[in-house]
Amino acid sequence: ATKETKAVVVDIGTGYCKCGFAGDPGPTHIFSSTIGKPVRESWSNQRETFVGRELQKGSVPLPLLSPVRNGIVVDWNCVQDTLEYIFQTEMRIHPEDHAVLVSVPPLCSITYKERYAEMMFEGLHVPAIHIACQSHLSMYSYGKTSALVVGSGHGTSYVVPIYEGYVVCSTSRRVDYAGLDITRYLTKLLNDSGNAFTEQQLHIVQDLKEKCCYTSLDLGQDLSLPVQKQQMDYELPDGHHVTVGKERFLCAEALFTPALLGSQQPGLLQLTIACLKKCDANISKRMAGNILLCGGSTMMEGFANRFQMELDRMCPNDTLITAASPQRKSSVWIGGSILASLHSFQELWVNKCEYEEHGPSCIFKKCF
Repeated sequence: ATKETKAVVVDIGTGYCKCGFAGDPGPTHIFSSTIGKPVRESWSNQRETFVGRELQKGSVPLPLLSPVRNGIVVDWNCVQDTLEYIFQTEMRIHPEDHAVLVSVPPLCSITYKERYAEMMFEGLHVPAIHIACQSHLSMYSYGKTSALVVGSGHGTSYVVPIYEGYVVCSTSRRVDYAGLDITRYLTKLLNDSGNAFTEQQLHIVQDLKEKCCYTSLDLGQDLSLPVQKQQMDYELPDGHHVTVGKERFLCAEALFTPALLGSQQPGLLQLTIACLKKCDANISKRMAGNILLCGGSTMMEGFANRFQMELDRMCPNDTLITAASPQRKSSVWIGGSILASLHSFQELWVNKCEYEEHGPSCIFKKCF
């Protein structure tokens, strides 16, 4: 089954779902992970969940929920609905005809992976699966087998050292701030300047962030610029304009100083340096030359340069080299596409017969 048809690669994140066929250069379908759940009357025959584009078609606003929070699934029933939507509506294929590679967050439990396997085999009846760690897949998108993966997506950030394909778990770290927190922080900054954005308008602020904001390479210099040079206009969906000033570069500072978000967790730079220092000397040397930035939150203009500059400043005696792929927003999915299309990878699929014979324990033997 894994050789007759193309495998499907699925990456369900906190903010977005990405899916498509293995071997493709990028995901062909990207949609919001948010689920719409109408208040259901006991006598009603209405659907229980609405996913992706179905949310836009409804005439009545629906209560929304996020089945994935900070990178972790919190509502498996909604994830099941999302997977069914992917096959039936987005890709329009039969799940029983395709092997599926699905991504999971770094440092998740074997029970977490087994739950995905149960859903795939017993709920969707796929012929084969592989469950891969997001940090592994991001690394493969760069063509590496050893690297220090620094990822920041919509709901979580992490620093994971991988040596010859194996995660160094003792020094891996995951933190609960990422792009969504930056968007909320930007909302606060904008409202402090006289605007009135609400929680329901976060998607507008996120678009504003992606189009107008950047990471400062010299915060003091940017703050000293004349107000007119700090400002940029953004057009709202209703046609009105809002002027964004120093908020354009102040919001990105939260990734370096999470205290701005009210978090006591260390920033991405501190996590990266602490990880390098804790690794064995030989491993640390390999990691230092292969620091890979991954995830949508690292895409903000200037972030990669600022990250490298700060590393050089904080570790002047070390040679730390950062790489930032232009496609890193989809690095997890791209890595999965590469992996699932390799002929040498075929024996690492867990097929349905193995699952039925050995149960979920076979997932541990073949999946990262």
